[in-house]
Amino acid sequence: MTTTLQPTPTGFQERAGQRRAINGIRNSALPILIAAVYVGASIFVPQFLTFETIRAILLATSITGIIAVGMTAVTLSGNFFSLAVTASTVFSGVIYLWVGSATGNIFVAALAAIVVALVLGLIQGYIVGLGLNPVVVTLAAGAIIYGSTAILTKGEVVAAADNSMGRFATFAIFGVPLPVFIFIGFTAVAWFLTEHTLIGRNLHLLGANKATARNSGISATGTTIWAFLAFSVGIGVAAILQVSQTLQIQADNFPELTMNVVAAVLVGGTAITGGDGSPVKSAIGALFIATITQIMVLSGIPQGTRYFVLGLVVVALVITLHLLRKASR
Repeated sequence: MTTTLQPTPTGFQERAGQRRAINGIRNSALPILIAAVYVGASIFVPQFLTFETIRAILLATSITGIIAVGMTAVTLSGNFFSLAVTASTVFSGVIYLWVGSATGNIFVAALAAIVVALVLGLIQGYIVGLGLNPVVVTLAAGAIIYGSTAILTKGEVVAAADNSMGRFATFAIFGVPLPVFIFIGFTAVAWFLTEHTLIGRNLHLLGANKATARNSGISATGTTIWAFLAFSVGIGVAAILQVSQTLQIQADNFPELTMNVVAAVLVGGTAITGGDGSPVKSAIGALFIATITQIMVLSGIPQGTRYFVLGLVVVALVITLHLLRKASR
């Protein structure tokens, strides 16, 4: 006769306490690490703790962060990432410059760029929602969008008609550029929609367990489309802000953008399998990526070495967060 030992109430309480402690470590690890990086850089890196450096970090964070915050919805829904980030951003930027130069109205141009990004996201979201592999779909979409941009622009640089198209980037409040405030506002709205609305709960449930989500009456196609639309709004806004800084764009610009966005989402702790994550954490992840990059730039580290080091740091953090997530279950 075999006797099975049942966990005692005390054992359950101890396990629950351990899970809360591990979750606390997982949630606070990145903010603590960023604080440590800032303290260390302030001591050892000349010119780090200056207004211009902090301004540059925040400006870089705002572009990557807005897309990463939008991308969080896609990852939460269990559809990994969109690999069409760079191509979609460039195409939306081209539309912004073309429409702005033709109409002389930056708001009409901004609206056109966002609408185009939404159309691109809608198509990708619908196809992925039907059940096709998101990596394959978005990789193919990226290639098609890039090719279309190169054909339409003939591979040449598209420039703004005048400096008025840079108002979104040059406008500042107390020296802080407008993109930083847009980034904070975008993150706040994304957090509210993800954590306090029905579509946000559907995203979490679909990513955590698709079978349960379907049995609960949640449309996988509809929810996936919503996720890609949220991502596309981020693409459109980021494209406008990026082009407003440079006042020109070319089909092969921003080669590192996709990697930085994916890294920000992963470092922020969003589970690649979906169901667990937050736009706020992705925003913090983007801040971490921008800070580490700026420190290496100030230290005179070559570009190739910067990519190598950044990749190692991202892998180490993602593995650590994965182990903590498993231990908390």
